Order: sequence, then structure tokens, then C-alpha cells
Amino acid sequence: MLKPTSMLLITVLLLNGAGFAGADTIADIRETGVYKVGYRDDVPPFSSAEEPGKPQGFSIDICRSLAGKLKTQLGMEDLAVEYVPVTAANRLEAVARGDVHIVCGATTVTLSRQETVDFSNLFYVTGASFITTAALGVERLDQVAGKRIAVVENTTTLTVLRQRLAAAGLEAELSIVKDHRQALKLLEEGEVDALAGDRATLLALGFTSKRLRALRLSALMLSFEPYAFPVPRNDADYRLAVNRALSSVYNSGEVGRLWQQWFADYNVKPTQLLLTLYQLNAFSE
Repeated sequence: MLKPTSMLLITVLLLNGAGFAGADTIADIRETGVYKVGYRDDVPPFSSAEEPGKPQGFSIDICRSLAGKLKTQLGMEDLAVEYVPVTAANRLEAVARGDVHIVCGATTVTLSRQETVDFSNLFYVTGASFITTAALGVERLDQVAGKRIAVVENTTTLTVLRQRLAAAGLEAELSIVKDHRQALKLLEEGEVDALAGDRATLLALGFTSKRLRALRLSALMLSFEPYAFPVPRNDADYRLAVNRALSSVYNSGEVGRLWQQWFADYNVKPTQLLLTLYQLNAFSE
């Protein structure tokens, strides 16, 4: 007969094992015939939507390609893609609950987020910065001291901005908003002095503004922001299928064509760091 301490140890091990049980995303996709893609409508040029359920953008087009490649990998004749709206606040929980199979937007990989979801291989790299009025301009962090700054809730930008201000002994008035559209509106109407966010998203937001000539994108980089697609945690087979599809997008040069489609109009070129990222993540079979 096992001692009580032995029984306790077995119970703990069983509970821990249950906690690490993996999802079976591929089985769900096969059973339903539907690939559920989460998208945000406020992070152009990565993911935006003029009409509900009809997203567009760099991330969205990559995921459309992934869906086609997954269909081939799984040997499925038909695979419908269902686009499910998510927000900055609920995107990770949507993956963890199984509401979506992947989120195709602009999500920075962090260790704390990996407590909730896993991530695909990287597909983009940028950094947090500011859009300001041209009259203000921000080239140094101390220039935002005492200023009003809009920043989206539940983003890594909010975390890093607070950290950088605290480390520099600076104070600023943060207006925490729901999405980038609301933040841009506050800036356009003079309710804030600056908008903080990932530089690539800020660039695109600026081009959507009717006050484009009155705005300035700062060269200051507050952080390093590597983007990847959130996927269900502890599902190695599905994550491998996604990464196999991503490698194909990189190896074939498709990612370059998509870059041109979504970024060329903003008169920007891919950085050497981004080109290196695609080389490092273009794995062979």
C-alpha cells in the first residue's frame, strides 16, 4: 500500500500533467472544416477592416497564404476561412479559449504572454515610438515630460513607455484608450500631444489622417518589438504546420511581394534587420 506522501506526489504529478495537456487544433480544423482567424481592425497596414468580417493587411494576407498551405498539408479538399474580430485586450484569451486558431495582427512576443499562448516563428520586427504634432516633435524621451500621451490598453507599448519614463525619472500624462483610431482622434483634436505605438503601425495611422502634414513620426525607438502569430499553447503539431507554411512564404519570396503591396506606398523600405529575420526563419525541410 502506498504511503500518504507517495499518493500526494502522484496526485501532484497527475495534476501537473493535466495542466500541460496540449490542444488538438488540427483535429478541430478537420472536424469543422473551418480555419478561424482572429483579426484586429485598428492596426494598419497589418490588419484593418472597413467592413466587419472583411479584414485586409500584411498580416491578413500572410494568414490567407497560411490557410491555403495548411489545406494542402492536411489533405483537405475544402477549408473555409472564418474571420473573427478580436481586440488588443482579448486576443490572447480568444486563442486560449479556442475561439480562434490564430491571431493575425500585430502581436509582440513576450515571455509573460507565453504563459497563455504559444507563438509562430517571427514575421516582423519594429519598435515603439511616437507620432506628435509637427510643432512638438520628439527626438529625445525627455521631450515628452509633462506631455499628454495617448497609448492603447493591453499593449507592450504601454508597458515599455511606463518603464522608460520611470527609469528616466520623468512624468507624463497617459491617456489609455481602447484602440489606435481613438488615440489618433485625440491627437488630431489636440486632446493629447503625442500618440505612442509600434512604429510601423504609427506610420500607417499617420497616412490615414486628414492632418498628415501637421504630424511627425519620431525617429526615437523605445523598444524592440518582434511580431509573431499567437497560436494555442502546447500544440506542437499545429505550431509546426503553421511554421512550415511560414517558411514557405519566406523561401518562395512571397513575403517580399506582400511587403511591396502593403508598405511601398508609405515610401519605406524593409530594414536589414527585417530581411535578416526572414532569412533566419526560412527553414528548409
